[in-house]
Amino acid sequence: MAEPHCFGSLQVCALRVAKLNAAGSPVTGASNGYVSDALVMAKVTTEIEEGDEFTLKNGCGSICQTFKDCDRVKRVTVEMELCQLDSELLSLITNGSNITKISSGDSIGYELPEANDVCSNGVSLELWTKAWDGSAQATPVSVGAGGLTPAYWHWVMPSVKFQIGDLTLENEILKVPVKGFGNANPRITANGPFDDWPSDIVARGGITSSAGWFLDSVIPTATCGFINVPSAAS
Repeated sequence: MAEPHCFGSLQVCALRVAKLNAAGSPVTGASNGYVSDALVMAKVTTEIEEGDEFTLKNGCGSICQTFKDCDRVKRVTVEMELCQLDSELLSLITNGSNITKISSGDSIGYELPEANDVCSNGVSLELWTKAWDGSAQATPVSVGAGGLTPAYWHWVMPSVKFQIGDLTLENEILKVPVKGFGNANPRITANGPFDDWPSDIVARGGITSSAGWFLDSVIPTATCGFINVPSAAS
């Protein structure tokens, strides 16, 4: 008998992004990835294209023929709020510029992209939320060390293009909004941009539609700085 997996989702604990090339494949190497725990919230909205509907009436006004096609998922819209003005993360996901100190290379600021800049190729986006089982974090036997490891929902949007939102400067802590849209990406690597997706996900070819999620036992450690996207991803 299969193990129960009917868990809720609680909080959002980390995000990870990897730069994509024009074809949608992860760009390997240093400064092409980022992990952050500065996420305040993330909202994923499914955009639906309603199916065509046709109705034909006969000469007496009665319905003679009718057809309704299924609705289809076009893409997702992703809205996030960050609690840090992290110029490196923002430059990676919004196509803006990271301003660095000449003497040291340290990041000290951010500049919006120009109106006529070439559009970004986007990033892959991964989020982690706690898999919640009633009143505690779930520890299913099928995840991690045989029922001893807390589980997370690992969310994947394999191609998202973001821009920065409205900034409200006031007597309050600033929330930094970013908003984008995500499409399917058949060129995302089956084992993920960071070569760490579970073998069951790899075996099915990864997550290539506009969004998906799976149970996982590992959550990445946030760092204040770019990270490497490994060449092992394939």
